[in-house]
Amino acid sequence: MNLNRSQCAKRSLRFLRSKGVLAGLALLTLVGIFAFTSREDDPFEKIIAALEKWASTNPQEKVYLHTDRPYYLVGDTIWFKAYVTLGAKHQLSMLSGAVYVDLISEKDSLAASLKLPLTAGMANGEFVLADSSMNDGNYRIRAYTQWMRNAGPDYFYDKVIKVGNSISNPVFSSVKYEYTKDPKTPATAVILYTDEKGEPYSGKKVNFELLENSNLVMSGKGETDAKGELRVVLKPNKEGKYSGAYLVTKLEAKDKEMITKSFLIKSVATQSDIQFFPESGNMVNGVRTKMAFKAIGTEGTGIVVKGVVTDNTNAQVAEFESTHLGMGFFQLMPESGKTYQAKVTYADGSESTVKLPVASETGYVLSVYNTESDTVLVRIRAGAETLKGGEQTVGLVAQMGGAVYFGSQISVAKPMVSIPVPAKDFPSGIMQFTLFSVAGVPINERIIFLQRNDQMDLKLSSAKQTYAAREKVGIDLDAKDPKGQPLTGSFSVSVINETAIPVDETKENTIFSQLLLSSDLKGYVENPNYYFHNSNEETRGNLDILMLTQGYRRFTWKELASGKPFVPTHKPEKVGINITGKLLTLTNKPVAGGSIIMMSNKVGGKPLDTVTDAQGNFKFSNLIIMKGMGLTLQGRNEKGGNKVELKVDKLTSQLPTPNPNIGDIENDSRQLMAAALENSRKQESEMLKRGMMGRTQQLNEVVIKARKRWAARSTSSYDIPEGHADFTLKPDPRDQFRDVLEFLTIRLTNVTFPMQDTQECGMMPVPMSRGERLTIILNGSKLNVCQNLALYEADPSDIVKVDVVRTNQALISMVGGPALVITTKFGNYRASNDFSMKHYSPQGFNMAKEFYSPKYKNDDNDPKLADLRTTVYWNPGLISQNGKGKFEFFNADSKGSYRVVVEGMNAAGVLGRQVYRYKVE
Repeated sequence: MNLNRSQCAKRSLRFLRSKGVLAGLALLTLVGIFAFTSREDDPFEKIIAALEKWASTNPQEKVYLHTDRPYYLVGDTIWFKAYVTLGAKHQLSMLSGAVYVDLISEKDSLAASLKLPLTAGMANGEFVLADSSMNDGNYRIRAYTQWMRNAGPDYFYDKVIKVGNSISNPVFSSVKYEYTKDPKTPATAVILYTDEKGEPYSGKKVNFELLENSNLVMSGKGETDAKGELRVVLKPNKEGKYSGAYLVTKLEAKDKEMITKSFLIKSVATQSDIQFFPESGNMVNGVRTKMAFKAIGTEGTGIVVKGVVTDNTNAQVAEFESTHLGMGFFQLMPESGKTYQAKVTYADGSESTVKLPVASETGYVLSVYNTESDTVLVRIRAGAETLKGGEQTVGLVAQMGGAVYFGSQISVAKPMVSIPVPAKDFPSGIMQFTLFSVAGVPINERIIFLQRNDQMDLKLSSAKQTYAAREKVGIDLDAKDPKGQPLTGSFSVSVINETAIPVDETKENTIFSQLLLSSDLKGYVENPNYYFHNSNEETRGNLDILMLTQGYRRFTWKELASGKPFVPTHKPEKVGINITGKLLTLTNKPVAGGSIIMMSNKVGGKPLDTVTDAQGNFKFSNLIIMKGMGLTLQGRNEKGGNKVELKVDKLTSQLPTPNPNIGDIENDSRQLMAAALENSRKQESEMLKRGMMGRTQQLNEVVIKARKRWAARSTSSYDIPEGHADFTLKPDPRDQFRDVLEFLTIRLTNVTFPMQDTQECGMMPVPMSRGERLTIILNGSKLNVCQNLALYEADPSDIVKVDVVRTNQALISMVGGPALVITTKFGNYRASNDFSMKHYSPQGFNMAKEFYSPKYKNDDNDPKLADLRTTVYWNPGLISQNGKGKFEFFNADSKGSYRVVVEGMNAAGVLGRQVYRYKVE
């Protein structure tokens, strides 16, 4: 009987019984040839039904971002294309109409946020790393849809992007850490300050603060030594860790200018650590088991280890040594009555002794052998005590992304049962094999990674391999599906000068490594593209060890078996959104038949109106909201009276979360970006030669003009003298934020706005610093917490300055406690008590800009200014029609190796990536 997957969902499953080696292939897969019968009480049927229900009611979206480069300098632009996929086949998602892309700083604060409309599951955008508002550091790009928020931030796209110092900033810095075994002072930060040429800043005064989640852990002062180094002994938190901590330093440079540098404490632990993982989760006495291990250093990355395993009589039973990124494995046959420990030797000569998991007398070991053929070999080994009870029955299920590809009920009557699983139709990705007891309880799990020939066959070609500067280049794309047939797909193209931007391809995050690997694994994956860049027997072996040491994370069988229905907190967001709310009397009763008028701040926008229903609810449907659009809503009762309260339902923002990829933090940007910095210096020099302002001069010009605008305003009793506040924030006129809350959240240092339940106004953001609540003083008037909300929703463009009063005791006494003192133009933002009116600025769509690609005629009319672009070409909209595509661009002036990267997919979810190189001489 041949059944498709939809038919499978409608029928009950009968697991086929088998004994010993299944030479006759009595096992049948769920992909069309499973036998079925009706038995509602069968626990295995319930397992499959629960999984199918989970996959249908909770389809999994994933996001991948193709960026034009692996790292950047302050002043650059990050260009990217987002691919949003749905389900196990990674088809382009039609579920969501918007994707959110956040740029998050080292301090886990929001530096910028974009909302982009999705067209057929794709969008493109950019972040400008402006000299005037961005610092160097390890930023993160996080991307998600509203639907993905149901699964949580662990499932978002989250990638570390290193941003190096601009030559307009005179101070370059790097940090390294030294560790001791003293629990009181386990780590010391050694910070090096130099100029752009590498000359040390010696004898400079430095103030520093160690903060954890914006709370002060310690502070102090120091002076750089002759090498430009400052040593700071770091105090750990109460748990003896540095999780979420960062060091903020202020170095006094020329003319007493204070240069601020921040460093995320990369330490995930104060000592190296090693963990051991028995294959499928258990060790059983008398059963030979593959024991994997993973050793992690203090900075979260794999380290070299070796050692021996001894039993409780001190007899050596095994040796081991890491083979890749701190990982490896060895075989162990545990014996009844014995315990085992590993004596580990680390690369620095230090040693530790770690107890291995205790073996059980009963149970199973599930081994899976990925033969890279049309068959996956599964072996179930049973302990002697287990078989004393006679023949045992277990269930085996193999699934990927919620789609079941294999299932069988298996009889175990001898120590080892081998099951050849047909795998010809298995797709690439992580396949989870789970062994269930006869009661339907999961007892063993093993995941493997399948690398199949099911990706696009992409070929890139050009007329020649060597070109001249500014010469036109044409690249032809030939795209075929896995069967060799031409396909239509959507692609993004990046061309960079690899000589100026060197790339370590093993450390890249690609469309393959993200969608097939990292998005489904628990924990940090180091160098994910290593397993795809040059796939061979060695990389495949190391990939299998990775599968042994990191678990599948999309769901747990226990959650599925509970039968609890999935109720999404966040609904899929479409391109057109709904503005909803409620109209109430001042005594909190619904107003039926009330009128609601909504107006936009955009010129020419027509007012919209609607009427509330019997419960006082109202709705404006399918609205396209663009960035900067503000809405004013006004409510009236049936008689036109304004003694009503209007409430607007607002989409809650996704708060920044801790960096899940600490291991990718780069502590020395000068070394990483030496070639990029040299290229930037050439650009600066060339501009000055041509009588143009370089980036340094442009930045100074912006600061001078801004200072003129920042003349003192009001003369209230709460005026803060210039330079006396702990920190003064003055907006850059080029900043664009949707409301005051976003402006304050992103731009204020060491001030957070967590959601708290205020007695006066319910849940709302409250300004906090180092555990203390800050009062907001607006144009000389103190606001209560309810009035804060009106300020949060207002337009930030009229703010003149924000003074943070936190430690200056004289100012604290003057203003009555820690405070944010905000001054605006012309005294705007007076508090209003008109409850019938609300101002609402939902996050609107950002319009993507087009990458500028110059065109040269190679005559006297061409620009004389040197073209030193590092990103030579970016195109997020390449389409292959019937397998053919073409793109053209002009080279820059810089010589070297040019690297072309094409990534993309088609509507069916077939992925593609190809790298091509040519020379410019």
